[in-house]
Amino acid sequence: MLLDSKRPFYFIAGFLILALSAMVFYSEYQKVADENSITIITGAGAMKIRAEFAKTPDQLAKGLMNRTSLPADTGMLFIFPDEKPRSFWMKDTLIPLDLLFISSTGRVNEMTTMQPCNENPCPSYESKTPAKYVLEINSGAAAKRNIIEGDILEIENF
Repeated sequence: MLLDSKRPFYFIAGFLILALSAMVFYSEYQKVADENSITIITGAGAMKIRAEFAKTPDQLAKGLMNRTSLPADTGMLFIFPDEKPRSFWMKDTLIPLDLLFISSTGRVNEMTTMQPCNENPCPSYESKTPAKYVLEINSGAAAKRNIIEGDILEIENF
């Protein structure tokens, strides 16, 4: 009889633990899914990209330095506090990248391809127009996905 009186307690405790675990898992999943999901609207359709966000001065300075690869359909989105012409270089960056300069309205203003730098000093890649965002993706990905100037970048839940 004593064992039967504890059953409801174990059932309720187990249910609460399961429910709390599910809530924690879901909130962590939402953080990753929301913060890292961006879409580029092209004439050929939408292109989803999982992007790391570079916002802090350290993140903006380091970028994709010392990485030996970048998975397909991923990249790094540089988020600046203001909109102005931007300058990038490839110091200690080991993989070729497409660079998309994006206005505060989300429009891709211009694109260029950057090559790894083996010289000192490394050349700079400068935008001709102001940009608030800059997206780095694998070299050739923009052409492969038909991304052109004028396409629109959407950052989900930003």
